[in-house]
Order: sequence, then structure tokens, then C-alpha cells
Amino acid sequence: MPSLIDFRRRIRSVKNTQQITKAMKMVSSSKLRRAQERIVRSRPYAKEMLRVFNNLATRVDSSKHPLLNDDPQSGRTLLIVITADRGLCGSFNSNVLKAAGQFIATEGKNHDVALGLIGRKGREFFKRRGFDVRYEQAGIFQRLTFAHAADLANAAIDE
Repeated sequence: MPSLIDFRRRIRSVKNTQQITKAMKMVSSSKLRRAQERIVRSRPYAKEMLRVFNNLATRVDSSKHPLLNDDPQSGRTLLIVITADRGLCGSFNSNVLKAAGQFIATEGKNHDVALGLIGRKGREFFKRRGFDVRYEQAGIFQRLTFAHAADLANAAIDE
């Protein structure tokens, strides 16, 4: 039978774990709040960019550029799947991978679907299953730059 000292050590250990967990929650909630603020601040830019793109698309002949071609039978579809590098985000990764799998199942009947993968979890998932991966990048979320977005955009344009 455990002694009184063992019980006290166990109680102290549980309290220390609770403190660590509370600190981790505070850090993650702070990071989430900052990310949400960045998203809200970027909305006017995204809306204006969409307005400019729609205006441009209506004025230009769609056959001049492949990205403006809205014909669904015109070539392969590139599905860009963005997942996390680590698995500490609840069901986010599994929901993204499930939605991507459903999209591939429905769109794959009509024409080819190639994948652009951002994040280690998506890369591992689709590589194990032998999908056609055209672009992959992992470990970019720690220091995300415009160059990463440009690389992804160039891969999408090439595809």
C-alpha cells in the first residue's frame, strides 16, 4: 500500500501538471486571438482583391489565360490541401483530410485531380495512399513569407 509521502508526491505532481496545462491553454488562446485578429484585418484587402479580379475577369477574354478559363472539362484540377505540421489541433487535420478525400472521390470521376500539399500531416496522409502529388511543402508555418505563397501560386499556375 502506498505511503502518505507517495500520496503527497502524486498530489504535487498532478498540481504541477495542472499548472503546465493552464499555461499552455493561455498561450494557445493568445495565439488564436492574434491569428483571428490578423484574419479580420486582412478581410478588406481580400474583398478588394476579389473585386479587382472579378472586374478583370469580366473584361478579359477567358481563352487568353488558363486561370480565367471556367470550363470544368479543361484539364486537371489542382486541389490545395492545407494541414498542420503537428497533430495538436483537435480534429482540424482529420476534417480537412476527410473533405479532401470526398472532393477527390466526387471530382475524380470526371477528370484528374492533382494535389498541392501544405503541412506534414497532409503530406504523410496522401503519400501513403499513392495520390498524384504535384506540390508539397512542410514546416513553413513557423516562418511564413510571401515567397512561400509565390511558390504555391507558381505551382498552381504551372499545373
